[in-house]
Amino acid sequence: MSKNEEVIAATPAAANKRRIIIIASVVLVLALAGGLGAYFGTRSSSSVSTPTSLPSNNSTGTTTPGKRFIGYWGQNAVNNRLDIVKGFGQRNATTVNQLSLDHYCNTKYYDVINLAFVSEFGGGDNHFTINLAMNGLYKWDGTKQTSGFDSMLTVGTSIKSCQQAGVKVILSLGGDLISNYSFAIGDGKKYANLFYNAFLGGPDATVKPFGADIVLDGIELDIEKNPRDVVNASATVDPSGWTNEMVDFVVTLRALKPSTIIAAVPQCSLAVPGYLGKDKNMGDLLAKTPGSFDYIIVQYYNNIECTYPFGFNYNTWTTLFPGKIYLGLPGGWASAISGGFLSPNDLQAVYDSIKNDKQFGGISVYDVSSSNPPAFDFNATNTANPPESHYSETIYNLLKGKTVGSGRPPQGEPLLETSFGYRCGGTWVHANATCSNKACNPYASTNNTIVNGTNVGTGCGEWEQCFRFLAKC
Repeated sequence: MSKNEEVIAATPAAANKRRIIIIASVVLVLALAGGLGAYFGTRSSSSVSTPTSLPSNNSTGTTTPGKRFIGYWGQNAVNNRLDIVKGFGQRNATTVNQLSLDHYCNTKYYDVINLAFVSEFGGGDNHFTINLAMNGLYKWDGTKQTSGFDSMLTVGTSIKSCQQAGVKVILSLGGDLISNYSFAIGDGKKYANLFYNAFLGGPDATVKPFGADIVLDGIELDIEKNPRDVVNASATVDPSGWTNEMVDFVVTLRALKPSTIIAAVPQCSLAVPGYLGKDKNMGDLLAKTPGSFDYIIVQYYNNIECTYPFGFNYNTWTTLFPGKIYLGLPGGWASAISGGFLSPNDLQAVYDSIKNDKQFGGISVYDVSSSNPPAFDFNATNTANPPESHYSETIYNLLKGKTVGSGRPPQGEPLLETSFGYRCGGTWVHANATCSNKACNPYASTNNTIVNGTNVGTGCGEWEQCFRFLAKC
């Protein structure tokens, strides 16, 4: 979820940008909201409802029974340098950064906080890296820690504070397409044992990054690539090797500690060529071991084709996974470069359409730093003077049963992607609102490639992308 948007987009010509790149795919037949005209007509409206006071100190923080709120912390999305107009890396870094983990727990909004991320692991040698942006970078080389121990102990103190306040803390693995993680033969069982001892209370005290007495509540797999995405990989390499290791990881971890929470984060798209009807990276894992997961978080952003109001596909996901399903949402437009942020009206419409489904577990937000003050609520028109963001409060109130928006019609009938526009831009939301932006080809692999004097690339500028599902002008 990186969620490392700030790192990935620094090389705009790279073909392996994480989910912030427009995925080249077949023309999709997708559902269109009945309220699409209203959606496009209000595309520059504020993205949060009027904030109310924080929950009282005696609040448990628990949302409506059975509906929980999960927040991601660690990657400092509030300061990811995304400029809504110009694109990634074009907004100057600011002094506004994520606050301490326990600060967000003390808002009493969240039932669970996911630590983002263990960004490096695999390869057969038991090494791993915990990357928490400016809050610390911890490295274990397979035999000893090489950096970051003191910073992780500080995080450990916050973890204990959160848990004492009733907030569960889970460690998320992966998080993007470009970080150096993989699954070599034997890694599944090796890393299950290593992480059980390092994070989940196992008896081996060799490595305890957050402190000897810190026991996390679970592990999440946010695997956003497969062997075919590895640099210099063959297009015909078999992804099943990674799948088998992930199966071993999940099954072994469940056997080592049956009470631990195990979750997965698939992308909402089910139409990637070669992987139709399943998540590209973890679809086979979920099919093989659905009972091993407590829940999944389906990421409904930076995957524009399966988001509301274009093709929201929650009902299909209920047929692919039998357990609890959470909606994975961005904390603002600055975390959704390729689209998918839900304004309060759209958020209300989505929630109303699934709130009574027995599999609906709640909502997650990426991340807590970008959806709470002092973060700003950027949109296509307010970049010069944006208001503070209170989006986490909006989601919290929604899950408590309050109305946060007027709602829209539910997802409507299918419509071809070609019924929409394609334009260059720094972000989807700005391209959607700006008819003067250049038309483009979203299925070209690079921005500018000249063949026989003709540009066969997208035709977009260095920091731009070619966005789909835009209002036609």
